[in-house]
Amino acid sequence: MKIIGHQFLVDFGAKAILDMRSPTSLVFTILEIDGKPMNETETVEIQLTELRPDLYMATWKEKNGNTVTQIQDHEKGIVYMNWTWPDGQFKHAKGSLRPV
Repeated sequence: MKIIGHQFLVDFGAKAILDMRSPTSLVFTILEIDGKPMNETETVEIQLTELRPDLYMATWKEKNGNTVTQIQDHEKGIVYMNWTWPDGQFKHAKGSLRPV
């Protein structure tokens, strides 16, 4: 998987850096939420599936209980994201994805 060992900036209203450490490990750093600067970093265990060249599905669970599924289209520079909060709220977003 050619995204391993690389970092990507995602922007879907919130901005974050995704550091793809391995097929099973991701470090994300939230840079901004709704225009408010942040600096929150977490390492998560992921499942990464290559759907076709330059198209990946990544799933993980965060320490706060959020579950996340991302479809990362590196060819088109688009990320689709779905997540569930611990209280059951379901959210989705579409944003940009680019190498850092």
